[in-house]
Amino acid sequence: MSTPVSRVSRSEEDSPLLSTTTSFSRFSKFTIWIMEILRDCGSVACWQVAEQTMKSCRYVNVYLNRLRKHGIAAKRDGFWFLTDFGEYLTSLLSRDYRNNRNNRNRYNTNITQGQHKYNTNITLESRRSLKQTSLEVWLKDSDLNEAEKRVVEVLVDHYNKTGSKFLYFHTVYDIAEKFQIKPDQVNEVLMKLKQDHIVYSLKDRAHNAFKIGLYKAFVELLAKS
Repeated sequence: MSTPVSRVSRSEEDSPLLSTTTSFSRFSKFTIWIMEILRDCGSVACWQVAEQTMKSCRYVNVYLNRLRKHGIAAKRDGFWFLTDFGEYLTSLLSRDYRNNRNNRNRYNTNITQGQHKYNTNITLESRRSLKQTSLEVWLKDSDLNEAEKRVVEVLVDHYNKTGSKFLYFHTVYDIAEKFQIKPDQVNEVLMKLKQDHIVYSLKDRAHNAFKIGLYKAFVELLAKS
């Protein structure tokens, strides 16, 4: 499962996304943190990214617009999301971070090379339904309780049927009914799944609803099983 990028110093955060003196793109840890949030949560508003990073929306918006400028992120109807290339690049950067966790330097990657790899492999990429056997094996080996397993099963089933990794709910009672758990269990169950980086949950103010979905890294893990 992917590890969230920790907050970094202001000197790292304020560095530009692209250097004007080199052909390499320079990604600060804060930039990659934002990219991972967009990857994991899908379509989100600026204030939601700001809430997770504990920065002002104005501050975060600078980074989002830089990502859009370079074709990594896009904005539609007030919501930000990664482009296909952005998702591909984020997976490369996240992998580099895991392999070089003790390296405090900013990430450096050749965006042209990344685009070439993406274009080469994009024809091989297609959404695959997650195999039931893969999910069953994973659930059997996990330490989740029955209520937590039901949440995962319902979301995976929804993903297989629709291609969408998330569901919207208006009330806690709607959540409890959908996942067949008690209303007073909802908060504890979702906290555990979010802590384990399996399922995220957030309040979508734009739709005045709760958004609950599978982390992309978890979906990719099941797809490889």
